[in-house]
Amino acid sequence: MSGRGDDDGTGAAAAASLSHCSSDPSTSTDQQEAVAQPSSTAPPTVSIERLQYDPAVLARYVHYRKTGQDLNNPLAEAPPRKKAKKRKHIPPAVLQTRLAIQLCCRDNNLPLALQIFHNAMKELVVMDAKVFYNLVNLCEGTFGERTAVHVGTPKNNGATHEQRKGGEKPGGMAAEVEKMLQAHGEATTNATTISLQERLRHAREIHALMSKLDMPLTEQAYTAIIRLACRAGEWEQAEGYLDEAERTPQCKPKLRMYSSLLRAYCGALEGEDAGEDCGKSSNDNSGMTQERLVKALRVWRRMHDRSGGPSTGHPNYASNKRKLEEREEDAAPLFGEGISPKIQPTECEYAALVSCATTLRDVPVMERVLSDVADRVLVPGKTTTDAIVNWFRSDNVEHTSLENTSSALDHVTLPPRVDPPLGCASNASGKGWKVYRGCTVDPANGELTLTSPEGNDESGAPGDARYRLKPVELTERAWDAMREMNAKIVLEGQVEGHVSQYQGGGKGKKRARGGTAINSGHQSNRPNNPNGSKGKSNRRIDAWDKFQSFLAEHPPYDVVIDGANVGYFQTNFASSPKHVDYAQIDGLVRHLLDPPDDNDGAPRHRIILFLHERHFSPNLAPGWAIPIIQRWDGAEAPYDRLTVYRTPVGMNDDWYWMHSALAHGGKAGSPSVVAITNDEMRDHHFQMLAEGSFLRWKERHQVYFDFGPWNARLGRREARLRYPPKYSRRIQRIECEGGVGGGEAFVIPLPKKGDEGRFADGVHVAEEGVPEEETYVVIQRVT
Repeated sequence: MSGRGDDDGTGAAAAASLSHCSSDPSTSTDQQEAVAQPSSTAPPTVSIERLQYDPAVLARYVHYRKTGQDLNNPLAEAPPRKKAKKRKHIPPAVLQTRLAIQLCCRDNNLPLALQIFHNAMKELVVMDAKVFYNLVNLCEGTFGERTAVHVGTPKNNGATHEQRKGGEKPGGMAAEVEKMLQAHGEATTNATTISLQERLRHAREIHALMSKLDMPLTEQAYTAIIRLACRAGEWEQAEGYLDEAERTPQCKPKLRMYSSLLRAYCGALEGEDAGEDCGKSSNDNSGMTQERLVKALRVWRRMHDRSGGPSTGHPNYASNKRKLEEREEDAAPLFGEGISPKIQPTECEYAALVSCATTLRDVPVMERVLSDVADRVLVPGKTTTDAIVNWFRSDNVEHTSLENTSSALDHVTLPPRVDPPLGCASNASGKGWKVYRGCTVDPANGELTLTSPEGNDESGAPGDARYRLKPVELTERAWDAMREMNAKIVLEGQVEGHVSQYQGGGKGKKRARGGTAINSGHQSNRPNNPNGSKGKSNRRIDAWDKFQSFLAEHPPYDVVIDGANVGYFQTNFASSPKHVDYAQIDGLVRHLLDPPDDNDGAPRHRIILFLHERHFSPNLAPGWAIPIIQRWDGAEAPYDRLTVYRTPVGMNDDWYWMHSALAHGGKAGSPSVVAITNDEMRDHHFQMLAEGSFLRWKERHQVYFDFGPWNARLGRREARLRYPPKYSRRIQRIECEGGVGGGEAFVIPLPKKGDEGRFADGVHVAEEGVPEEETYVVIQRVT
């Protein structure tokens, strides 16, 4: 079916009954529309446990959907089957059923939704796939409690939040359905909590009916039913649904489809309330076995193996698939348009694995997971930190003798790691570890000040050992991978699977595919593309080749500046000019090029300033800016150490300055390059598909800027730069630099105010009560 429930205002005025369509069951959908009459009679309330899926009703409904004939009236002539045509007008009974179930999703009212569903089947109301998807999600039960809105909830139709919470409702058919739901909604909404087994029974029956109707589930529907089976303890069923999902072409796997099963094997879903998220769920590992941990690790390996590689829409899919199958495990990954990313665990899954490994004392698993957390999670949350600390608390003489001689990793081969492991997470001496919480750090040198250790029964004196945080740089392979990804995105466009709203090589938000290459920015320059030899693709490649030659011939530099970000800083006000603030950019450049008066030995920076070529157009640049631009292009000191690169039309200047910052990273003899920008680069992060590497690069090489008051002596506002610290704020293993009783230590950063800027999605906000300064947990090996 096509169309929306609110497309036809006349149909809303003649809403049919939810359960008692006055049409004969043998009539067709069009005949139902003709005879459906408005009714306010609500169906009688039926207990959800009493709702049974009568095989005769199901067979009759499936037969009607496939043939248009009613088994109860076989002599009735079936309507002629015509090619489906899109039409705005849909039978009121169909619209009313769809809308009623959507409103049940909004109210999280599963009993009423199932009752409406059963009545619709008996009345042979044609329900589209979205109705079935909504029912499966509603059976799972947690989406609505987490977000307050289920998938499929109808649009507001102009009603305000107060109207929907209060007595005033939107008009039309929605109002008619609302009245009918209110007639018996309280009896079902306030019903006793539905058991997980009962929810799973209904989801299983709905899924079976969809299979008979040749109606495949979406990824979201599979995720819901897999999670429900996991919460109900039916892990084998969850495995079966996951197998089916992976074989379904319409289902593109995501992490959430695997996460529930992985965490269920680790005990992270046992006793979990429906509304809790993975960061707050309680782990019950009392019945944990190595077999369950092995199954959890196999899910990890499974989601890695089933993801990534060329998509079926890639022009070279067949050849790339063959090459990918022949590729060795440690080969460099593929990048570019049509290449999906590998699914990786997140902090949620890692925390569950840490708790499971702690219960079983599986040292190899803990060391692998801890190393991955250090690489991929810059600042772990409280749940993850507590799980890691619990591991070290239990690593004492009593538990050391109980450690598994066999590890789960003896039975599972996990995806290969690129970076070296963090180090041994067990104290072979059996003396355990000391835990210091709330340790502070000196930002100037990274030296930690220890607090009193946990469980100290003596004087409560702080630790005497001296530790210093160190910078953790990227490996040469990580630098190469980031450079390759950046270049591919510029040349190919976007990376399939990323969630950024921005395209790769062009400026601005993504445009729909199609149209001319100049407008879409997505035309491929591949041999089998007949249009690839002309248009924007060639210009993009030529521009990029010219830029690569420029970098290769340019003298060593140590600073790149995002000119647009600096030029538009604090210019978002009424009547602000369209051009950048050239004087503001020049002030930052002079701050870097002119040594301070009290330090003649300051480093002499060499700078590349990136600015789109439109900012140099006489039609945009004001007259007062012309002398500034001429000084930038001149050879007089101090501008002889400045190069201005004009990014070409149709290209995203962000990718140019970013590639300049990456170009010489990890290469011996090359200076460390910093990028001056306040851009959090969230769209870059998602397209780069290298979360750990990109965030670590950003932490070590991004310089934030601000401007102070006007300085009359300098004739400009004072530039204020916030350079990266001399150490990395991340999980790391450090050696003791002196003091009494100090062995090596693991350091975990704790959340602080403002940490939302450190997370790529920009969603995380540190919990209330966290300090404004940096604090750490130091876990010291007792020697």
